[in-house]
Amino acid sequence: MIMMRSLASTLFFAFALAAFAQGTWTQVTSHPSQWYAQASFSVGGKGYVCTGYNASQNTARLWEYEPATDAWTEKAPLPGGARQYASAFAIGDTGYVMCGWNNSTSTDYNDLWAYHPATDTWVQKASLPGPPRSAGVAFSIDGIGFYGTGAANATWYNDLYAFDPTTNTWEQKANFPGNGRRWAVGFAAEGKGYIGTGESSGVRYRDFYAYDPAANTWEQRAMLGNTNRRQAYAFTINDQGYVGGGVDFVENWNDFHRYDVAANAWVPVSSFPLAACKNGTCFSTGEEAFIVGGNGQAPVLSHTWRFSPAISTGLLNAFEHTPTPYPNPTRDHLYIDLAQVQPYTVLDAVGAVVARGTAQRSVDVSALASGLYTLRLGGATSHSTVRFVVER
Repeated sequence: MIMMRSLASTLFFAFALAAFAQGTWTQVTSHPSQWYAQASFSVGGKGYVCTGYNASQNTARLWEYEPATDAWTEKAPLPGGARQYASAFAIGDTGYVMCGWNNSTSTDYNDLWAYHPATDTWVQKASLPGPPRSAGVAFSIDGIGFYGTGAANATWYNDLYAFDPTTNTWEQKANFPGNGRRWAVGFAAEGKGYIGTGESSGVRYRDFYAYDPAANTWEQRAMLGNTNRRQAYAFTINDQGYVGGGVDFVENWNDFHRYDVAANAWVPVSSFPLAACKNGTCFSTGEEAFIVGGNGQAPVLSHTWRFSPAISTGLLNAFEHTPTPYPNPTRDHLYIDLAQVQPYTVLDAVGAVVARGTAQRSVDVSALASGLYTLRLGGATSHSTVRFVVER
């Protein structure tokens, strides 16, 4: 009986590992309203979604999403006014929202606003020195914010600017080498910024370029998939970039890919669960990413979806310098001998958080159903991860 149970556990582990190999999408609490063309950023493990359009009006409202409680809370609106296709990035404990367009007043913006979650306040910062515009790309690397591309009045830009929050100044950098465009996507990974896809004058793209801030140079990288697209999504998890979704002229896409820097290749991951995935916003908390809103085929969406990436083979051995929890499989407790108390998170086989707490000697799993789980010890920036099985 013990041998059969052990074999069953092994088979279940292998099956669940294969199912988990490409990452998982899970629908969580919907955004309180229906919007697309929003801006978003993440600070302190929480996501912030600001501005947008609902097919009749623009908004300046800001919402905070708390993954631990799966809840949305409205915060202070952007003082710069309602708009769509703004851009955002985060540096430290501050989020930044900039540029955008108000179609009802035919206004393009080049302003920059800093949001401080601790006080729920906004402070205006130095405006982008380039022309006002919308639908540009923003990301941050090592405490510096970057913004480039975008469009206004049938002009498509390929410029790039760097913002230093310590001096509240902008500096123009080497131009993006691809065609000027709007509705591109960008992300930062392993110390470089990446920009690709988008549209200009009715032409869609799938090219990608990497920007090295130390050398102020660009290098063309592998093209994304086989389909040109605009209004796609891009986010970074564990210093790896993911890109997917978007639309060509009439075809909507829901595929997603992870960029392998070393191989200069795009690796397919789990497709978005809906048939279309475009024109919303997304943010990453470092270990998971969230897609909010958008306008698929129709109507405007309020859905929020969480993406949990595959746990790499390397993470199976992440406990190399940490005592391995035992027994595994287990029924009630995982025992572990840590030098000090550490926070822990338990995720189920589809990546949903099912338990949190702190531990030093053991983790109580008595409330969990039979199945495969992942124990993560430590914080968002430094942690160990191991899978375990609960048997009943």
